Amino acid sequence: MMSRALRGMLRFWLFDVGCASFLGTGLLALAMMLVLAFSGKYDAMPIMLGMIQVSTCAAIAWQLNRLSATEWASLVPGYTESIQWQALIVGVISTLISLSAAMLMPLEGAVEQVLLASVAGIAFIYFCRRHIKGFYFSFALFLLLPFTPEITAFLPSLSLYLLPLAAVGFIYLIRNDLKAEVWHLEARSVYLNGLEMGWFWLPNLGSNSLMNRLDRWLHPVNFFVGPMLSMMLVLLPALALLLELVNYFVDIELPVLFIMGQFSAVACTLVHWSRVQRWRATETLYILPGFDGKQGLIEAFASAQYRLLGYFTVTMALLATCTLILNPDFTLLIWSHLVLSTFCVCALLLGLGCAARSAMHISLSLLVVICHAIWLSTALVALREGRDLSTYVTIDIGLVAFSLLTLWWGKRKLWCDALV
Repeated sequence: MMSRALRGMLRFWLFDVGCASFLGTGLLALAMMLVLAFSGKYDAMPIMLGMIQVSTCAAIAWQLNRLSATEWASLVPGYTESIQWQALIVGVISTLISLSAAMLMPLEGAVEQVLLASVAGIAFIYFCRRHIKGFYFSFALFLLLPFTPEITAFLPSLSLYLLPLAAVGFIYLIRNDLKAEVWHLEARSVYLNGLEMGWFWLPNLGSNSLMNRLDRWLHPVNFFVGPMLSMMLVLLPALALLLELVNYFVDIELPVLFIMGQFSAVACTLVHWSRVQRWRATETLYILPGFDGKQGLIEAFASAQYRLLGYFTVTMALLATCTLILNPDFTLLIWSHLVLSTFCVCALLLGLGCAARSAMHISLSLLVVICHAIWLSTALVALREGRDLSTYVTIDIGLVAFSLLTLWWGKRKLWCDALV
């Protein structure tokens, strides 16, 4: 029975773009964890372990949603059961790897953080089973990762036993829900939209003069993403500013600038994810008036990328300035590090995205996002320990030159063998 359940597993899990993207993120996190372990830098390892768990759970939720979107699933004997068994096996392997690493490495509270990430991921799978469109909130899983040390610190010691019980409870609920598996029209919509838009969701701000001007200012870099990019540029800084004020008045330490830097990187990745997924729309963009041939289109797209890069850099600079004013422990060195590192990661992702020809290339670029997360987190740890950040800023300045070179190289690769 088990051999039958495993049949076609590689094709289902590694050749499906959406599933492979999430699993690829988990594998990249595993690779980074091994690099950190061999170099003796353990500070960022719990985040990598959590990323393995939430990425795997997102992949499982994606597969189960795809199962609900498949009209012929019930017509193929054993197909549904095979996907469910494979999902269980993938989840168990991921959990064993993460827990083994957490117990073998000298990481304080790592086991609790892995369990918390696992419970959050399994709860997300159940949430997606009950609410099909809940998959749009998959980014919230990754947003949880920087907060896991703080959350586990507040949990009582009894939580070490309660978290596994919670995980088993959610698995039982998911199993009962899967017994009544039916086809959902919304699941197909989520599947197709996820492939094209990178599974990102934001509330619709509607059409107004501000949004229309922002859309025109971003054109043509927002052509494939649509108005969602403008909504991100408006809502994310506003939310970050609100959290900054919460930090100040409530006297807590939410990693607002860290999250803003990560979302800026994700937004740059999303620009080219949607471009690659909607490659047929390239010809539609090409025939629009306003471009002087193919080279004119490339120049316009590159100019819009520079504007987008400037927007994220200025936004981070303004938010960091607010923190500099409100927080006496915040220094000009950490301000410079945050602004320069945000510029570098966005420029790198936009440059690499221009050269990408498939969704798998975009998924591999997530390694840059992970490296950026580690780079920021290690600097924040150094700041808490009172260490000098001059070395970080010096490396940032060198990375600025490299990222600009990558952006220039990406422009030369953009549509180099298309629109002939």
